[in-house]
Amino acid sequence: MNKRKINIYSIVIISFLISGLLFYQYLINIYEITVTAEPKALYTDNQSKVIVSVVPLNSFGWKALFRIVTADFEIVEGISLVEIIKIDKQNGTLILKAKSESGKVVVQIKSEFSLLPTIVEIPVYPNYT
Repeated sequence: MNKRKINIYSIVIISFLISGLLFYQYLINIYEITVTAEPKALYTDNQSKVIVSVVPLNSFGWKALFRIVTADFEIVEGISLVEIIKIDKQNGTLILKAKSESGKVVVQIKSEFSLLPTIVEIPVYPNYT
């Protein structure tokens, strides 16, 4: 009887360990990152804002649980077209506000989870109102 309890406890402990490992590997571990820019374009009205964010993805393609990604942002082209409102490197977000000139803004994003930098192009359209 005593040996049977030990076997049951061993099986329960091993199954909890395997479940925890699978949970971490598939839901918490970061497999890749994706960069989103919302909205997709800016307008030259001195009020239009865009939020560029870096989102960590797990193996299912969902946002990784309990994880954040640090990112370095560099405006490669069009620095005179936008004003930087906020750079949050710890949470991987950048907020830009359009000025009164049209053109194209190119942002280069480097993260610890990406092999190469990611380039995001944000067009700045003239405001015809």
